[in-house]
Amino acid sequence: MKLTGSRSVVSAEPRTVPERIAPARPEPSAPVVEARDLEIVLPSGAGVGPFTGTIRSGEQVLLLGPSGSGKSTLLRALAGAIPAHQRARVTGTVRVGGIDPIADGVVAASQVVGVLGQDPADGVCLPQVADDVALPLESRCVPPERIGEQVHRVLVDAGIGDLGDRNAATLSGGQLQRAGLAAAVAARPRLLLLDEPTAMLDADGVRAVREAARAVTAGGEVAVLLVEHRLDDWAGERGVEGLPPRTIALDASGRVLADGPTGDVLARHGAALRESGCWLPREIEEDLGPEVGPDLGHLPIPDVGSSAERVPGGAGPAPVPGDTLLTVRGADLGHQGRTVLSGVDLAVRAGELLAVVGRNGAGKSTLLGALSRLDPPLHGTVEGAASGLVFQRPESQFVADTVLGELVASGADPAQAAEMLVRLGLEELQEASPFALSGGQQRRLSIGAMLLAQRPVLLADEPGYGLDRAATRTVHTQLREAAAAGHAVVVATHDLRLVEAADAVVVIADGRLLGPMPPATLLQDEALRERAGLSAGAGSGAHRGPGESTSRTGSSTRTEPSRAESSRSQQHPPLDGAGGRSRRGAPLAGRNPTVLLALLTALSIVCIALTRPAPLAVLYLLLVLGAMLGCRLGPLRLARAQLPFVVFALGVFLVNVLSRPGHEPWPELPVRITEEGIVLGTALAMRALVIGLGALVVSRATDPRSTLVSLRQHARLPARYAYALLAGRRLLDELPRRWETITRAHRVRLPLEADGRVSHLRLRHRLRCAFALLVDAIRSADRIAFALEARGLGDGPRTLWRPVPLGGADAALVLGVAAAVAAVLILV
Repeated sequence: MKLTGSRSVVSAEPRTVPERIAPARPEPSAPVVEARDLEIVLPSGAGVGPFTGTIRSGEQVLLLGPSGSGKSTLLRALAGAIPAHQRARVTGTVRVGGIDPIADGVVAASQVVGVLGQDPADGVCLPQVADDVALPLESRCVPPERIGEQVHRVLVDAGIGDLGDRNAATLSGGQLQRAGLAAAVAARPRLLLLDEPTAMLDADGVRAVREAARAVTAGGEVAVLLVEHRLDDWAGERGVEGLPPRTIALDASGRVLADGPTGDVLARHGAALRESGCWLPREIEEDLGPEVGPDLGHLPIPDVGSSAERVPGGAGPAPVPGDTLLTVRGADLGHQGRTVLSGVDLAVRAGELLAVVGRNGAGKSTLLGALSRLDPPLHGTVEGAASGLVFQRPESQFVADTVLGELVASGADPAQAAEMLVRLGLEELQEASPFALSGGQQRRLSIGAMLLAQRPVLLADEPGYGLDRAATRTVHTQLREAAAAGHAVVVATHDLRLVEAADAVVVIADGRLLGPMPPATLLQDEALRERAGLSAGAGSGAHRGPGESTSRTGSSTRTEPSRAESSRSQQHPPLDGAGGRSRRGAPLAGRNPTVLLALLTALSIVCIALTRPAPLAVLYLLLVLGAMLGCRLGPLRLARAQLPFVVFALGVFLVNVLSRPGHEPWPELPVRITEEGIVLGTALAMRALVIGLGALVVSRATDPRSTLVSLRQHARLPARYAYALLAGRRLLDELPRRWETITRAHRVRLPLEADGRVSHLRLRHRLRCAFALLVDAIRSADRIAFALEARGLGDGPRTLWRPVPLGGADAALVLGVAAAVAAVLILV
């Protein structure tokens, strides 16, 4: 069935979103996506289409094509993000569940569309997981009493049923991706868009996402459109039969090459797809035989330079293959005193490509951080040659405004940088911003820049994630030729093909290093592959390291929590519809935040009206007592918390004492002090202390979620603003980690100290890091805005899960504070 209709061109902002109505229950095999001559062209000229066809309820469709063919562009258009969030020229017509996503935008499309991308950091946009999963249900006006049950169900289906009350900032990349999937499917969308959802996951994570996606379509009501490079991992043991039954294949220009049963499309067009740069299942690769044609990955690598340039501390003969360049002896590795890897012994040799494998959170990034000298070992030693580190996210490592400048920033002269540009195939993009490159181009640039740093050891964290076949081959060839040129190359990876191509492999499991061993030893041992996260175990997540911690090399895929942390999370009481997990502790922690804010406002008005120090001093003493009892703050903690207010109040007092005209009680002093200045200065200082302490009490007694929900519920704060502020808090929670990632990425590019240590950043470097953090925050804010809209956050009607009620205790608090203030005003 095809949609007929007039041709249209859309390039402006979307029209006003119509009032949302819960979509009717679809008929089995009813069309969900109907497109006619749909073509999307970006300002760069790249695009996708024209496409004419339908996707029906219950269908699982694989969208296959090389990088740059427009797969993600098509998914963003179906989600309503084009042209609302990304400008483009759109022709033709498209309907998703009867909605025009191009004209009506993301919020309208969210009624029928769920979205999950490849970056776990974008999967959860609110601080608490359960709130994020509940957001699309609130947008669909699901009754509040039903939301808790549905949230729990989809979290269990995603394999993270015990993480609903966890803060998103504490989750690993795999956990975030599963939480994002739960939010995408919570409201039972008619179309689920999956854009490389397994790019950063180990085998257990891939299986969890795959099975959850299949469960969504089991009822025959939800269609799935999947973009995925890791076809073998998605298919599992079933091979091609495990892939979506239908495939839409695109050529390099974005035009539809084929649309039909997956087996037929791969059999008929496999050679063309492989030649254009697509990954194919192994059984199709075997049927096609060895690849012919130009070597897509051949990139000559420059000489590694003299030993004096490469080895810190002096000259010496250039290493020959087999020479040990870097040695780890008896090392315990970890962060902030917590051990992640114990008893590490490892020799890194010249001319060797060493693969490091392990589950998400096993400690791969911890090992690379120690080898790069960014993280000294807790015990033991790391000795030898200098290392350069290529981060999982190349953009976090860029320090220049242009591609050419990025290469020159590694210490290369212009001639060397120009030669590397040619070898990288980026000479036509030398003046482009590194952030404007494709993923494969960014990866090649980051490796080339680190090679120009002339360091004997090259470390790379997940160098092939999110890349198509051509880009992956190029990166793999860069790494292999770097080893052939005399470098020692160490890569942390989930990529079986890179493991097969390595000279040796190390497995990280249960906090220990196993190996090095020949790749064949690992690949022939099913149990060892499961421990390495290269194949799914009997129970997803069954093997976890004992002390996993946050990734330190810049990977956005954070590691799994420790077993102790997981145990504590399982002990949390379940979430309910009356405000979530019950709070324990301070009496004021149970009061309604709107009431507390109103009391603070009223108290501030009273303080501003008072000009006599005595009643202000009494109010301050009463507030101190209230803070100690209501927030359970001891005298020392309270004094430390007030220190900024005390400094400010002292400054206000001194300014008034020394500047106010009036009677001078001590004229013999070298400075003029007046009685009027003392009185007014004391009053203003006490006013600052009272208001400051009141704000401190409110901040200690409330949390962002309850505060904004209460303001939305009782003060009529629009939901759009309330959730946007909560999402901003989510971003703020991420900023310390992002700052650490950026500063570490910049440090690893600096010249080493004479003893081989990594240099510390100077002021100009920190200023550059601050600008990079600002750019990263702006990009993240845009992605969060899209994620909120994709969950249906707009101006329409919605329900409220877990409200913050007003109770008798709140009324008693208001009366008590009012009586105390009135007594002070009357009696003092």
